[in-house]
Amino acid sequence: MNFRQARYPLGCFPTPIHDLESIGRILDIDLRIKREDLSGLAAGGNKVRKLEYFIADAKAQQATVLITAGAHQSNHVLQTVAAARKAGMRAIAVVPGPRPEKFLGNLFFDQLLGAEIKFMVTDRFFEEVPGYLSNCQRELASHGENAYIVPVGGSNALGSLGYVDCACEMASQYGDAGLVAPDYIVVVTGSVGTYAGLVAGCSDVWPHTKVLGIVVNQYQFSRRESVAQLTNEVARLAGIQRQWTSEELYLDYDYVGPGYGIRSEAGDAAIDLVAQKEGVLLDPTYTGKAFAGLLGNVRSGAIPAGSKVLFVHSGGLIANLVD
Repeated sequence: MNFRQARYPLGCFPTPIHDLESIGRILDIDLRIKREDLSGLAAGGNKVRKLEYFIADAKAQQATVLITAGAHQSNHVLQTVAAARKAGMRAIAVVPGPRPEKFLGNLFFDQLLGAEIKFMVTDRFFEEVPGYLSNCQRELASHGENAYIVPVGGSNALGSLGYVDCACEMASQYGDAGLVAPDYIVVVTGSVGTYAGLVAGCSDVWPHTKVLGIVVNQYQFSRRESVAQLTNEVARLAGIQRQWTSEELYLDYDYVGPGYGIRSEAGDAAIDLVAQKEGVLLDPTYTGKAFAGLLGNVRSGAIPAGSKVLFVHSGGLIANLVD
């Protein structure tokens, strides 16, 4: 693997890996967790690795403003706002729906960090927001500002390089600890960039490890064909000589629950289990549902007893303040 894209330091890396011994015994697997929630910027989370590439690119283009979009409780928006402020840029965040009377959770912290928050009222937010961001960029240019658009979730090939890096980091940590590679990595799959980067990176450093993505939405970008396309794009950018068809990817769509951002019974049960057995907090939108997917795949036998499993904790704790 050979790529030379510049990075702007934002996170506290490497993030730790540790055992989840109690749950591992219950499930009869060797279970470990990669703590991307401890990545160090704002409330932490998986977007920090992606933003190191975006900020470097924005700086190279002499951008003065970062623009991005996401749901009200988007971890991506929060981390992008924090990255912009750390890099000395203004931040504009576009979120769906009317302006709420009270800002809660991530929205409160977006405001605390000084973001300009724009509310976009539409039933087709994720389909229409790219055009909205482009219009915003043009308007800012007319006022002499150079705005840089960070895509939703930071999930394009450039941002996904952050999780090619993460795969290399995890392989190094396992090697230093004298551990063999995991049989399975389980990770939440939302805007897909984290999953795509891990699949591409693991193909180089852990070629026999299966990366299982637990999908938590029903948007176009999380469909199998779109996931394969992004995975192939990041592999090409990273210089990895491998391409995937949609059928070759390990994706589980059974844990979306009532919908994106809506709590599920299985997700809440997983949050309770991990909190009470391991003292680790998950969130209801992302990691709770992802861990529910891990549990379900072990119980069904899709992940066999005795397997070595690594769960990637992508962050999202502030969302627990909502409700």
